[in-house]
Amino acid sequence: MIPKDARANRTDVTRPSPRHTRHVLVRHASGLRVAVAPMPHVRSAAVGVWIAAGSRQETAGLEGAAHLWEHMAFKGTGRRSALDIARSLDRLGGLSNAFTGREDTCFHARVVASGLPEAFDILSDLVLHPLLDPAELALEKGVIQQEIAAVDETPEESAFETFWQSLWSDPAVAHPILGTADSVGNLSREALRGWRAAHYTADRIIVAAAGAVDPDAFCAAAQQAFAGLGGSAPSLPLPSPRFRPCGLAVERDVEQSHVLLAYPAASLADPGRYAWSCLSALLGGQMSSRLFQEVREKRGLAYSISSHPQALTDCGILEIYAAASPERTGELLRVVRREITAVAEGGVTAEELAHAKKHLTGLLFLGDESTEERMLRMARNVALHGRHVPVEEAAAMIDAVTLDEVRDAAATLGDPGGAALLVLAPEVDAAWAGTFDKEFATP
Repeated sequence: MIPKDARANRTDVTRPSPRHTRHVLVRHASGLRVAVAPMPHVRSAAVGVWIAAGSRQETAGLEGAAHLWEHMAFKGTGRRSALDIARSLDRLGGLSNAFTGREDTCFHARVVASGLPEAFDILSDLVLHPLLDPAELALEKGVIQQEIAAVDETPEESAFETFWQSLWSDPAVAHPILGTADSVGNLSREALRGWRAAHYTADRIIVAAAGAVDPDAFCAAAQQAFAGLGGSAPSLPLPSPRFRPCGLAVERDVEQSHVLLAYPAASLADPGRYAWSCLSALLGGQMSSRLFQEVREKRGLAYSISSHPQALTDCGILEIYAAASPERTGELLRVVRREITAVAEGGVTAEELAHAKKHLTGLLFLGDESTEERMLRMARNVALHGRHVPVEEAAAMIDAVTLDEVRDAAATLGDPGGAALLVLAPEVDAAWAGTFDKEFATP
């Protein structure tokens, strides 16, 4: 809690004193949460405003609303024009951006310590006081429609988007974060304002900073900036999405075959996610992994081959991606099937697991040295777990993963019928689907 005499009028939110080395999390009566991670040894700071609402909170007819609001926030506020915002952020000499996810939206910046007060003032202004000028809205809809077209015209991005949409029974989970050209074009100002009012509420917002920042002063600044924000988000339970095994063939005028394979895996809230992360790392998440070595290094079947977990709060997948020449796609699929079968049948070794653990732990600690990564990770953990999760705790969870736990996760990959497969290629051979006991359909 902030003491009653917290320095509310202090404007210098930088230069943490030596005693400010611990993470701070303040919960206000409105529901607003403020999280700070002082890093006294750095000269920069990262700041973000995290909203626990994204494309999954869009109902039918509102697809793309969260992402459109992310864009419109930069088009002007009551205090700043779009040009003022751009010039101010450029003048700070740092990096600023925003992103929309399926369950969250974030506005963030990384600046030298002296620029933190202004950067935070700008970000809070964008979140709290965006205008919705009709002319700017029409222009930005066109920009996003071009963004959607760019995704459609990029084979790899189009394959990932088509695949994700086909995996889930719940349309709110499945639909594109960007929306569609039609859904974006049809979003009215009234509908946008209604969506924002329902979801940009104090209990969904986390203000976070990491780096050269004084926790007391930053918490006071955040409290002052968001003092007038209240409300609470609707507490309607989200339906649990059902994973849909499928086989999809997409024929396009492309040079390579783009292959995507997915299995249901752990959610963000599942303690078993650490075992799945280890499994993904040893299967295709590092240069020494089974798939990278067998597919690329030994056979030269693909330049790009990888596996990675994707997770939301209540669902997740293990996804494998590769791009290969069309004439070698069948061989690629057979090699991938063989490697998956090997791990599913208990082939994971203690040496492989130890290597994967070191790899993941190394990435964790390297990321923690970045002000931006620490800020984003802290905000995610507060949103998901209601608290800061120290990297040491996460590293301990990775280290605690047992060989049996990884083998149990791997065993669920043993049924190829439980997987989903997509191949985007100039010409798709129907026999490729049989490698994973599928029959191809068109999306």
